[in-house]
Amino acid sequence: MSTHTESVVNEQPTGLEDVVRSVRAVVRASRAVGEASADVLERELAMALSISEQIRDNVFSEKMLQEARTEGLPARLRSDAHRALDLAADAGAIVYNSALAFLENFADERRAPLASLHATPTTPATAEPVSKG
Repeated sequence: MSTHTESVVNEQPTGLEDVVRSVRAVVRASRAVGEASADVLERELAMALSISEQIRDNVFSEKMLQEARTEGLPARLRSDAHRALDLAADAGAIVYNSALAFLENFADERRAPLASLHATPTTPATAEPVSKG
């Protein structure tokens, strides 16, 4: 025979503001985790680029690199690629900042308590027309 005891904690019903407070905490914690992850990713990318540059510098002479960077079609493609990367980085930064601002504003916006949401609307009293007579 098994005995089952239920553990019930008596709590007040959760209101909308309690839920919003929890959402705020989740948004802030998620932002912190996301920023920490992005920092790690950026450091790893920077390290990989540094290693790649060192390999490039050991394999190719400075004269070859200078010619490749300044002459003809490869130089123009390099310039265009730099500009395209700048545009993509700008767009990504704008999307990132806009998304963060939206989430923070959404989480921080105060909402009316549940009781006022369920209250019956009151209509203003209207005056009876006065008859002249």
